[in-house]
Amino acid sequence: MPPHNVDFKTPVKEIPKAQLRKTEDAPNYTGGFGDVWKCIWSTSSSNPPLTVAIKVVRVADTSQTAPLEKAAWGIRREAYVWAQLKDDNVLSLRGITTGFGVLPAFVSSWMTKGSLDNYLKQQTRLSKSQKLDMSRQIASGLKYLHEKDIVHGDLTPTNILINSDDKLCLADFGLSMILAQSGNPTFNSCHAGNVRWMAPEMVALPDSEGEPTKPTKPADVYSHGCIMLQLLCGQQPYFRLMQAFHVIAAIVGGRKPFGELTGVDEGQKKYWLKCLSTNVNARPKVQEIVAFIEAERKKLS
Repeated sequence: MPPHNVDFKTPVKEIPKAQLRKTEDAPNYTGGFGDVWKCIWSTSSSNPPLTVAIKVVRVADTSQTAPLEKAAWGIRREAYVWAQLKDDNVLSLRGITTGFGVLPAFVSSWMTKGSLDNYLKQQTRLSKSQKLDMSRQIASGLKYLHEKDIVHGDLTPTNILINSDDKLCLADFGLSMILAQSGNPTFNSCHAGNVRWMAPEMVALPDSEGEPTKPTKPADVYSHGCIMLQLLCGQQPYFRLMQAFHVIAAIVGGRKPFGELTGVDEGQKKYWLKCLSTNVNARPKVQEIVAFIEAERKKLS
């Protein structure tokens, strides 16, 4: 199937596939909507090669041309927006490439320590100071996106990446909605990898016109609160439930994502549970979250 092209006044850098060499025969990471390949990007003999990540969206059914065209345009539009973003805690986009799949693929910096999800499985003895610093970085990146009127829409530990200097960066914002709006049943904004951290109002049927529920800033705050409580208590939301459909049933039934939170500072627990309020208007704004975290860090120092 031919590549899908969309013209913009300031085009995103197109990186030829010939300049990208895979380091493995299989994807380095698989999950959510697609695969991630670790590649070596060689531009010329005068510039040293760079290690980059290629995010490729998997497509099960390539016969539906119209939805794929819509998804491809959405990916290029998102890449255009992403390329303008410059923040320490938001993953930077280096460009897009084609030839790794039927849809354009994102090219970004390779984050040496992988996702926060994998990092937490390996680092089980983080100090309170480390946890607060991680929460500060996540909130800072989210604050930057919200101030640009960008809703992440899929904030989970899998979409928070860590580099060799322990810097956390948000990734994959906006992608879930682009693919859900494409109309292809292959794509769904409510997928197995993100339901644990999803706000209750997001676990809903499409509207009367068949459009998926649109993510919101309060929904991002809910997801952030889940990640913070996970950091503090060491357990995923709904950790006793193994299957995504069981989690969805629990959410629809009004079950809380965390049971008894032992060993968590009372003030912090109260604040993060406020982020998990079923009343979207009761949840704090991300700017308030940043201020709260800074105040908590000062207490430690």
